[in-house]
Amino acid sequence: MEEILKEYVISVFDRKLLLHGDRPEAVGWSSKGQILRHQAMLDVGDIHNGKILDFGCGKGDFYRFLVERGIQIKYTGFDINEKLISLAKEKYPGVDFRVFDIDNDILDEDFDFIFLCGVFNLKVEGIDETIKKTLARLFQHCGTALAFNALSSHEPEKDFELHYISPEEIFTFTMKNLSPNVSLRHERIKYDFTIFVYRDINKY
Repeated sequence: MEEILKEYVISVFDRKLLLHGDRPEAVGWSSKGQILRHQAMLDVGDIHNGKILDFGCGKGDFYRFLVERGIQIKYTGFDINEKLISLAKEKYPGVDFRVFDIDNDILDEDFDFIFLCGVFNLKVEGIDETIKKTLARLFQHCGTALAFNALSSHEPEKDFELHYISPEEIFTFTMKNLSPNVSLRHERIKYDFTIFVYRDINKY
């Protein structure tokens, strides 16, 4: 993604954070919507004691969700937005939160599970190619499964600021380029879908 587009994305969430403070709305969710999507992430399988990467972690809400449910994990959170990462570090001292730009920073470690929740929802130029490049790069560092959600292109009333993805097209991309072991769920949240990509379904 071009630097000017990254600056736009960062500025959008800087404004949301300033407006809403430490609330789900600061990262583009309602309280109910965020919880539903976090719950959907757990359909990936048993992540207990796993090493996970929360890519696009924002202010650490998924980490809080896991802790509140007693799910023991080794957690790392990446986000490009420094203000959101600063808030996450302030809220959860000692947790591994990092400012990370996937285009410019080196990812030199592997994870059992990688989660991307709401990362692709903002409409910016070239987002479809960015999605494919991001998923492909991250899956290289994923030992068990990668899970991500998106807004479905089947939504009849689209918001002009948001990006909607064809579930059929991204499912085909993941099968051809990441792994044949792919699961798509389109029924849990209306016009929202989650995809799970497994490294080796027979070992999981």
